[in-house]
Amino acid sequence: MTHVEERPEAPDTAAEGPAGFADRIDRVLAQDLLDALWLEDLYGFRGRATWRTDAAGEAVLSVPVADGAALRWRGARLSGMRALRLSQDGAAVALQHAATCRPLRAVQTLDALQHAPWWPAYSERLAQQLAVAQHQMARTFAAEAALLARVAAAPRSLAAWEAVCCLRDRPFHPLARAKVWPDLPGEAFEVESGRSVPLHWVAVARDALFSGDGAAGADEGRYAAQPVAAALLSEDDYDGLARRAVERCTDPAALWLPVHPWQWRYLQRNRVALALQCVDLGSGPGAAMPTASLRTLSVADGERLHLKLALNVQALGAARTLPPRYLRNGVLAERCLEALRARDAWLGAHLALCGEGAWWALGNAASLIESQGELACMLRHYPAHDGWLLPMAACAAVTLDGRLPALEALCGDPALQTLAGSVPDAPAERAWRVFGRIAHLLIELGLRCFAHGVMPELHGQNVMLRIGADGLQGLVLRDHDTLRICPVLMAAAGVEAPDYAIDRSTPNTLILDAPEALLAYFQTLAVEVNLYAILAALAERYGTDESIGWRIVGQTLRESVDRVFGEGGATALHGCVAQALFDAPQWPFKQILAPLAARASIGTGMPSGLGTIANPLRQEAPPQEVPRR
Repeated sequence: MTHVEERPEAPDTAAEGPAGFADRIDRVLAQDLLDALWLEDLYGFRGRATWRTDAAGEAVLSVPVADGAALRWRGARLSGMRALRLSQDGAAVALQHAATCRPLRAVQTLDALQHAPWWPAYSERLAQQLAVAQHQMARTFAAEAALLARVAAAPRSLAAWEAVCCLRDRPFHPLARAKVWPDLPGEAFEVESGRSVPLHWVAVARDALFSGDGAAGADEGRYAAQPVAAALLSEDDYDGLARRAVERCTDPAALWLPVHPWQWRYLQRNRVALALQCVDLGSGPGAAMPTASLRTLSVADGERLHLKLALNVQALGAARTLPPRYLRNGVLAERCLEALRARDAWLGAHLALCGEGAWWALGNAASLIESQGELACMLRHYPAHDGWLLPMAACAAVTLDGRLPALEALCGDPALQTLAGSVPDAPAERAWRVFGRIAHLLIELGLRCFAHGVMPELHGQNVMLRIGADGLQGLVLRDHDTLRICPVLMAAAGVEAPDYAIDRSTPNTLILDAPEALLAYFQTLAVEVNLYAILAALAERYGTDESIGWRIVGQTLRESVDRVFGEGGATALHGCVAQALFDAPQWPFKQILAPLAARASIGTGMPSGLGTIANPLRQEAPPQEVPRR
């Protein structure tokens, strides 16, 4: 192989933060950028890459850019889906031109790529969002100690673990952290601030609202007329809001709704007609804590009730509003999943659902389909359970010094000692055993849903682990509005398809004609995003090859395919599922960067496309013993 002798020094540390902090932030962002370029094969990136070895024996990936120069990424070559684990010493990314080699920051790396002759067109949006992501990442990791202190104070608190999820955000994506608050600053409302969000209240005529079938509320007493306020406020606060409504001459029949304070100011400036449909009841009473999901606030202790509020904040090319058609579809999807729990014993025992039927949206258009949901809210009720809940996204959260707080908590939980092993066991072995159990639960859920013709979005933010006295007992699902269905498969399984409200003027991804399109959502979100993020973090933490994790995933998939598609009427699917998962040379992979760069305007759905990547279960790797589950 060609040897590149010169190794540039690391860039100077930026002024912000303690020494080395900015470099560590930049290295994380550079890794995410390289991962996205490689995994999404952006503009043929993989085919342009060449491999070398430097004088120290590290792998160097080179890609040509403008004026005869080349970008170089240095580190350890990986055998799984990603190309390279960036070196922790010196400059991991550099621009080489003739005899010179200049270290680059992540933002400079993207700029060099965008000026390459093979890059279609310079995207100002990508450049701006990467800069925003870098700023956000610095804020997030500056708050790391406070986030971990919350967990230390309440190690089984869902609200505390929800906050920890921001340390990772969407895996393998450099722009996931880029949250754009148009017109008005909003950083004070993000989870890193550690501050509660005071609720703003408005009164709205009920006949101007779309609402869900759980909107009536459970209270039959004097609070029944105002179910949202009754759910969110103490008796004293409720009475205070009632007095304020009387003072402002509010129609007694109107419904009191909470609005995010940032959103209310945004609507007053930019959606005047919508704001004028409301009687402003002012700020407070009541407050809630932000989570890593911008729209979602945890109420009280955050263990049983979340409040989801519409926001015109932009993330990954989409405004985070709550269109009522999405909310309605979520109710139908929840019913469908409940029906599957009743007919499948495994799902009934291992899957629980959040209740998402209590929602309200002020109509700013004539129809359900057209309404954008810019003033809307949902009460999410968590199912009763023993033990505690942990978002799967937290399992991939990595601290700046490389620790995995959620997996450490799982391995140390007394209820998991039989699974994880005793304390003297090697920590890597214990962690891989816990990962194996997590993989089993998620894979079994996904394949059983596919056998019935449906597929939830099984990424880490939507799925929670349920840990009880007997260890990892099951999963809890939320955000049901993204349940994909394949009517052909549903009919074959004897399952009634939900009557979704679909905007035919936009691409439809909820109703899929082909079974392989439905299976692709399992491969991309459940395996490539959710499980892969955890196994990649584990491999890096313990200095092992990612092939260990892929062997666990592959073995678990084979066991589940044989079990699920060896039952009843599902046997006909066994061959096609096995072929797609184990024999196909390529797997689908969800693309975001190119669709984001190409999007002309902000919508309510995240832009995405579908590419391919080598089947991760067919990668060559040295044989490894698979830790027992």
